[in-house]
Amino acid sequence: MKKIILFFAGMMALGFSSCSDMLDVDGGRQVEMPDLTQKTDSLFYVAGIMEAMQHAAEVYVIQNELRGDLATTTIHSDRNLQELADFSATSANKYDSAYVYYKVVNNCNYYLAHRDTALYDGATNVTLDEYAAVLSFRAWAYLQLARTYGKVKFFTEPMTSLSQIQNNNSPELDIYGITNALAPELIRFKSAEIPYSGKLLPGGSNEILSRLCIPVDVILGDLYLEAGDYANAARNYYDFLFKNKIFSRNSISSFSPKEHLYANIPRDFGGVTFGSGTRSWSSWISSLSTVLSPFDATMDTGILTYVPMASTSLMGYTSELSILFGYNPYYLNSHGELSAEEYDSVFVKKQIVPSDAYNFIADSTDYYYQTNNPTNPQMSVMKGMGDMRARSRVGSYSLNNVKYEILGTYVQESPYVFLYRPTTIWLHLAEALNRMGYPDAAFAILKDGITDNMKGYSYVREETWNLLTTTLPFCSEDGRSEQSTVFSGSGTNHNYGIHRHGCSDNYGTSGDKSLYRMTDEVVKQIVALKKSFGEEITFTAVDRVADSIRIDDEIKNVLNDESLDEETKAEKLAELNARMNKLLKEKASLGNYDIRDVINAVEDILCDEYAMEFAFEGNRFADLMRLARNKNGKGSGEFVGSPASYGSNFGGRWLAKKLAFKNPVKNLEIESNWYLPFN
Repeated sequence: MKKIILFFAGMMALGFSSCSDMLDVDGGRQVEMPDLTQKTDSLFYVAGIMEAMQHAAEVYVIQNELRGDLATTTIHSDRNLQELADFSATSANKYDSAYVYYKVVNNCNYYLAHRDTALYDGATNVTLDEYAAVLSFRAWAYLQLARTYGKVKFFTEPMTSLSQIQNNNSPELDIYGITNALAPELIRFKSAEIPYSGKLLPGGSNEILSRLCIPVDVILGDLYLEAGDYANAARNYYDFLFKNKIFSRNSISSFSPKEHLYANIPRDFGGVTFGSGTRSWSSWISSLSTVLSPFDATMDTGILTYVPMASTSLMGYTSELSILFGYNPYYLNSHGELSAEEYDSVFVKKQIVPSDAYNFIADSTDYYYQTNNPTNPQMSVMKGMGDMRARSRVGSYSLNNVKYEILGTYVQESPYVFLYRPTTIWLHLAEALNRMGYPDAAFAILKDGITDNMKGYSYVREETWNLLTTTLPFCSEDGRSEQSTVFSGSGTNHNYGIHRHGCSDNYGTSGDKSLYRMTDEVVKQIVALKKSFGEEITFTAVDRVADSIRIDDEIKNVLNDESLDEETKAEKLAELNARMNKLLKEKASLGNYDIRDVINAVEDILCDEYAMEFAFEGNRFADLMRLARNKNGKGSGEFVGSPASYGSNFGGRWLAKKLAFKNPVKNLEIESNWYLPFN
């Protein structure tokens, strides 16, 4: 109880008159509350919330990456990092800090309780968008608390005195309770404009907030996704993506395989062609930190929400993230031009490195290309050539005959934590669609992108096309006219598949021409599951080939039946052809497996895509936990959970196998062991 009181006492840190002392508070003194009725006071206060977000974002990355499967420790790692990695961390661990999230919560609570939302500049309300942004920050902090600790104290009033804290009777809520509590007010602000349409906040220093905010639709989608309400999650993601014309860009990684694989490159490989509107994913990622000018607030930068850190301690909060990954920008920033000998102070001993599990996912991936035959180009594939996104993130170079391997994510003047990119929303939408029973729509987001072209793709079923023209009308008549080429599949800037970022497929973005096929990828995942689980799980075979032969026989019988008049024969043939077309679509998407097996396999495909697209950015363990809960049926709808033939607690067993190489001291098949201690 004492620790909780101290925890909440720390949360009494509220907004003050400058960013430097905004979150400073002596435990024994009364906090002087700022006046939020004036625009400038309010702006300084929101900047104070962002300082709290800096502390939270750093811990968020470390907690999620060290407990996930993509990163591991080294002999140089601090004991606190090692304890996170092997799940032996106690509440004394340096990075077991609910305080950093509650500091965001309490600052937001104070703002929301005291900000006058009836302030107008002429006919324009000058506070509602800012108010919506603070609601989203608070929701993000509560989302991380639920992910990290399972069930946490929930309150929406500001804690400003010790008596309030000591007499606090706030309920303890899990993600389901938190979502139910926060969603109604967030829904009221779904129409908030900035920064969600890529516009700058109006006026002065407010412009810098244009990329720091979390869109209301997006945080609502994430809350619903975490709680297993897949339909509501998908709807909110759709609302954001469609309204703001957010698309997955035409980006393909530069071709840079590992050195020993160059001998395996076939003679018909002509390299990667970057056509009109195409930009290398490699340059995209490496340039993220250079395009964060608050005056460049279009969505074209590939960033929706980020948390910046200061480049020197004199300028604000400096993060240790870069140093943990082996790069010290602060030494470089303070010393200017360095001699070769001084680079040992910049490239420091790494405490967090990519794991063998990360390298395996990257190195075992197939790479697709178009042959360089000038008269008859064909699609081809290099098996196991690797996902080039990994080559973009983890590079190496030599200095004074010493080879340095460095993770590019945090090689910046000051590290940035990226909370949301356009692909984050698209892949979360894919996860929700998959669990709604539309694995073909989920795979389309990886392969081709959701566009009007999907109607002609062999693997997109009729019910999926209906969903995308009615419930989530990306491809509706209105969508085509209102959103121009973004979801039409034509023009330079339209939606593309995400898997091409690391594995190319040039010519194959038009459905059937690509060798990256849904049924093949599903079979790969099922083979991997069989290898991992053996006889623990079984799959349900569906012989759709035999079904199609039966329908074909029926068609022949109708054609040869002389007792039928032409009208009746035409009706019967139309019905049989419709059944055959439906079956062929199912065959191209589900193969010879039951849809529940396919949904589970597509979820594993998405898990690997998350790994390649977002590695080391702070998402990983939260993603693994959520997918494990999906597999255990912690949600709503017809397709929640895993097939009964996979046995009980399949999600827990799946997660434990993912992390077995870390030799965890706790049994990770048990969900309560996924959370950090909070007492």
